Amino acid sequence: MFKRKLYCTNCNREIEDDEEIYAKMKVPKHSIMVEIKAYLKKKSEIFCTACFEQIK
Repeated sequence: MFKRKLYCTNCNREIEDDEEIYAKMKVPKHSIMVEIKAYLKKKSEIFCTACFEQIK
């Protein structure tokens, strides 16, 4: 299986494994989601902790 990489929307830094993130997203239409990373990548804005603190 391949690894999907996530990037911060604000600073474009790659999110590391086991790192805390903040995501701005809409509620999914379907209650069952097979791959959460794919949904996050396509349908949300992801922020690393440092950028989230600046935006707050």
